[in-house]
Amino acid sequence: MAHEWASDQYDAVYATGGEEGIYDLPYRHSGYYPLFKAVADALERRATASVLEVGCGTGGFAHLWTDRHPGALIRGFDFSPVAVQRAARRTSAARFFVGDARDSSNYAEPHDALVCTEVLEHIEEDLAVVRQWRPGTFCVCSVPNFPAENHVRHFVDEAEVLQRYGEFFDGTQVRRVKKPYLYDISPANVWRQIRWNRYRPRNLAKIVGLSSFDDAGGWFVLAGTRRATA
Repeated sequence: MAHEWASDQYDAVYATGGEEGIYDLPYRHSGYYPLFKAVADALERRATASVLEVGCGTGGFAHLWTDRHPGALIRGFDFSPVAVQRAARRTSAARFFVGDARDSSNYAEPHDALVCTEVLEHIEEDLAVVRQWRPGTFCVCSVPNFPAENHVRHFVDEAEVLQRYGEFFDGTQVRRVKKPYLYDISPANVWRQIRWNRYRPRNLAKIVGLSSFDDAGGWFVLAGTRRATA
C-alpha cells in the first residue's frame, strides 16, 4: 500500500537523480517537460508578476519560467534539502529554500501566483496544504491519474479532482497532460529508443505518443483563484 514518504527518502532519490536521471536532466529533456509547459502556459494567461513554487524539487520548472521570463521573480521551496541544493545549482535566477508545504510561514512573502506540481498526491494532509494558500492568489497545481509507491492518492477523471479541490478555487479549469513514455525525452534518446524498438510496435506507439491519456498516464492540471471562503 502506498504511503507518505519522509524528506530523507526524497533526499536519497534526488541524490541519485531518480529514474534515468530525470531530476537532473535539462528541463526540455525531462519527462516532466509537458507538465512544466502546461503550468507555464496557465500562468502566462494571467498577469503574473511573482510566483511561489510549492515543492520545487530540483528546480526544473523554475528554470523554464526564468528562461521564458528573464528577470521574473520566482521563489521555490521543498522539504528535501538535497532537492533545494540541486535547484540552486541549476539556476541562480530563482530563490530556493527548505520548507514544508504544511507550514504557514513559508507563504509569508508576497506572491500573486502559486505553483504546486507533483506534491498534493504525496501528502496525506493535502487539504491542509491548500488551506494555507492565500485568498486571491492564482494557483496552478497538478495531480496524477496513475498510482505510484509514494502516491497516497490518484484521480480517475476531472470530476474527482474537482470534488476534492473545487471548493477552494474560483474560475477553476482542469486540463489533461499526457505523461511521456520515456523519462528522457531528448531528441537523441527518443531516436535511440525508436531504433531499438522498431520491431516492437506496442513500445514504438508509446514512444511516439500514440497511447491514450488513460493508457499512458498523466496529470490533471488545475488552475483557479484561491477562494476566500473555503
